Amino acid sequence: MLESFLEEYIQDLYKKQNEGGKLEQKYLYTPRQYFEILKPVVELVREKKDDSLEELRKQLYKNAHIEENIRNFIYNKRLAPGMVLSYGTMNYKETIVVGNRKEALIDGKEKKAPMTEKTIFDLASVSKLFLSLSFLKLAQLGMVDLNDPIIKYVPNFTHLKDVTIFDLLSFHTPLKTSARITEAMSQKEVEDIVFSMYKDEDFVYGTRPYTDMGSIVLRYVIENITGMKLYDFINQNILKNTDMKETYVKVPSSKIERLASTNLEYKLMKSGKVQINDKKEGLVNDPKALALGQKEGILAGHAGLFSTANDMTKLSKAIINEEIINREYLNLLSKNRTGEVYYKNGEKKHIQYLGLLCYVKHPNLMESEVFHALSGRAFASAGYTGMQLTIDPLNEVFLFLGSNRTHNRITYVDSSQSEKIKLQENGTQTVTLSNIGEKIVSSRFAWDRDEEVIHPALKLTLQYKMLEDIYRLQNETIKKEVKVKTIRK
Repeated sequence: MLESFLEEYIQDLYKKQNEGGKLEQKYLYTPRQYFEILKPVVELVREKKDDSLEELRKQLYKNAHIEENIRNFIYNKRLAPGMVLSYGTMNYKETIVVGNRKEALIDGKEKKAPMTEKTIFDLASVSKLFLSLSFLKLAQLGMVDLNDPIIKYVPNFTHLKDVTIFDLLSFHTPLKTSARITEAMSQKEVEDIVFSMYKDEDFVYGTRPYTDMGSIVLRYVIENITGMKLYDFINQNILKNTDMKETYVKVPSSKIERLASTNLEYKLMKSGKVQINDKKEGLVNDPKALALGQKEGILAGHAGLFSTANDMTKLSKAIINEEIINREYLNLLSKNRTGEVYYKNGEKKHIQYLGLLCYVKHPNLMESEVFHALSGRAFASAGYTGMQLTIDPLNEVFLFLGSNRTHNRITYVDSSQSEKIKLQENGTQTVTLSNIGEKIVSSRFAWDRDEEVIHPALKLTLQYKMLEDIYRLQNETIKKEVKVKTIRK
């Protein structure tokens, strides 16, 4: 029975991975690869048939070496001070906590504070997902047509007359400002710059379409449609409905000590100069979100939310359960809107694959925020500070990774300065900065994170899901047998 179940299960996963999407997004994971993930589950069930579901989960967890991978990532490569990884199914969540939420030299002394399950993270661009869900919620309620022009709701955007809500949700229209938002001297100047936004006619085909600018505009659209501040709308229609009690724009002073620090960030520029981001804890890492009013509790749209692994798990399950938007609108969210194949100098290339303010499967696994083994309806959201959220509504699995890769790290080294990077024996990369000293480089965070943490953890969630389905099937079989025996008696 288990062998036939395995075969059918693999075919089901293979079918799901090809649902939706363009041709080049399909057939990315082979039946053989699914077999390699799932065969250990069948073998374990057969070998330990008297063990409980929880005992079998523990064995699968041990075999996956997830925690060892994370410890290598944090303590050897030191790509971030710490990490909280939470993943699972609709019936089971597993959380791994490693490292520190704070590490810094204060008055010449090292001060550390450990990560915990209650650590609060700067979500950075994961905030965009809340904006996208808000628009889809409004569309589902019939309160907005996503093809409406921006100026229908915010006439101040005089240079965006032929730009629609959908254009910005789908990254179809790149925008530019007349000046840098972060260099504005007052809140009025900030808004003058925002409302002067115009289409980037010089945008080069084939370059990265992902941008913050559209989300900044969309915040004003939501607020004018609803008559509510963006965070208030999100709080009323998403956070309260999903019992997310620790997702904020402005973290309460009583909870500042629970924040994962994102300050002491260094960037080594082409000139050789070092840029330092050393904001006070409680302030968002993103400079545009800060300029747009995060300190005063104003949510910018593109970034600015803080949350916990527990709250993000609640969000994931609510999305899968269609408690926020229904499946029709959820499918709109995860459909590819930008990605396509093109050729340059005879070489095959891909434009970045994006849904509605989120990532979808990229044909090249190294460039994909969504693991190829997941369904074609899976989507992901990633944040600069070290965040990653993956949700697969069809397979009903999720993953949230919270980290602080910007804290006490060099996040960027210009290619002209790359010879200054030294590789240590334990895998750590460092650069010695003048007047600062030796600092760890975290620029490879996203690539190593996927290979060493996210992909193995998502494989494990698929194993957990199959294990649950095997137990469900076995229980149903036992109930049927008991019913037959009762009837015979």
